[in-house]
Amino acid sequence: MSLFASSEIPVFVKTLMGLEEVLAKELSKLGASDVYIGRRGVACVADEEALYRILIHSRIAIRVLVRLAESNIKNETELYDWVKTIGWEDHMSIKNTLAVDVVSFHPEMNHTVFLAQKTKDAIVDRFREMYELRPSVNPKDPDVRINLHISRDGAAHIALDASGRSMNKRGYRQSTGKAAINEVLAAGLIAISLWDPETPFVDPMCGSGTFLIEAAMIAKNRAPALLNESFGLKRWPHFRESLWHRLIRDAERVERRDVDWIFGGDQDPGMIAISRQNIKKARLSRNITLVNKPFEKLWIPEGGGVIISNPPYGEQIGDRKQLRKMYEELGRVLRYKAVGYKAYFITPDREFKKSVPMKPGKIFNVLNGSIPCEYISYSIGPKK
Repeated sequence: MSLFASSEIPVFVKTLMGLEEVLAKELSKLGASDVYIGRRGVACVADEEALYRILIHSRIAIRVLVRLAESNIKNETELYDWVKTIGWEDHMSIKNTLAVDVVSFHPEMNHTVFLAQKTKDAIVDRFREMYELRPSVNPKDPDVRINLHISRDGAAHIALDASGRSMNKRGYRQSTGKAAINEVLAAGLIAISLWDPETPFVDPMCGSGTFLIEAAMIAKNRAPALLNESFGLKRWPHFRESLWHRLIRDAERVERRDVDWIFGGDQDPGMIAISRQNIKKARLSRNITLVNKPFEKLWIPEGGGVIISNPPYGEQIGDRKQLRKMYEELGRVLRYKAVGYKAYFITPDREFKKSVPMKPGKIFNVLNGSIPCEYISYSIGPKK
């Protein structure tokens, strides 16, 4: 029986640590129900149209998994027997290629390559016994990507990866600088800021331009899928192409063209060149103003808005005294030039909030790749 024969499809949407709450709000807006916040992800229920909308519009999802079955297992033999009972013929055909991704926290069942092999064997053996034929394995570019998750206590969940790829790969990033921000992390941090997309957005140390591009896409109401429409679900046997194209056309119709209040700068001409390249690839050159200037010379529009940036830290700048001096100067410049703004900075450097001459507001804990970071907020009021 096809998953899509039901109006209630169980889904688990993966994201990055610290973004679970903003992802839950996003999923609710896109039509998901029974939303439950988990660790680095959100469980929910969606009908077929809501599932397609999540894939097309979500900015904060890393992967979208359609859950098939769950069980408690003690060893690899039980894993094989359980996987073989699942009706794979309802979700894929013999002509489809497959691959299996495994995440396991079990202290004994921890050889992920072997677990993937046992899972694959169970699936192809079921097809061979039913049809005397078997689907092929394609680990690099499968039609159907299968996700197996095993908890420390042996609770196992198996799902189909509707995204088929990491959804931070929007398709615009040509190259990056050091400590570049993941696209999903950038979008999630913007969501945490509660930025009003009708007001100015400024990144005074923009690096490769990820914050600027994600902000411009939000202000333009551009769905991420309009830049990269490659999803695993589109290769499934029951994919409804007519519904997908209708939702893509709907997304195209609501995109704005008049956005011109996104501003960025960087003192490194090499990073500005990378930013321009990425912005051009994202088709946002008319929407983002970019200048090769240090932050103290960057023009910031009056009236308020949001400033979000990933300032240099540690080995990126070298001398610690120089780094603290830069943080102090950043705070002074913002207190003078950015009255009425909310400012947010993501940094792993504990010296940052000690050095910036402003009182921090709420602080969020996030990961930039594998690096634990603080996302620090400031409200910039008039000088006293």
